[in-house]
Amino acid sequence: MGPDEQSGQGSGTGGGGEQGGGPRREQARATAERMISQLQVMIDQATKTAGPVLRDVAAKAAELAAVAAENAGPVAHKAANVTEHVGDRLAARSKDLAADLRKAAEVARTRAGQSDDESKPDDAPKA
Repeated sequence: MGPDEQSGQGSGTGGGGEQGGGPRREQARATAERMISQLQVMIDQATKTAGPVLRDVAAKAAELAAVAAENAGPVAHKAANVTEHVGDRLAARSKDLAADLRKAAEVARTRAGQSDDESKPDDAPKA
């Protein structure tokens, strides 16, 4: 017997004698239908049990999110306090820098004005 004859797919002569199928083909069809039926039962059972399991998983995820939110609150407050303190120090330094830059600019203008006065000729009329 060759491989085609073992699977029930012979050349039409010998084997089953009937051209459209035979007892082996009917047996294979019945076996396949039983397997499909069993698979359908398994799918239905998984569907029934998956709902509650998914709800349990979702509830656990919600609990974890709540714990994370509770723990994140104090950390966020600490970060805000540190940011406020650093911001105040930076603002004070910026004000000091601005005042220093203004003083330096005023000194430079005063020196420029004095050097202009010194560069004028002596015989210029005095006001």
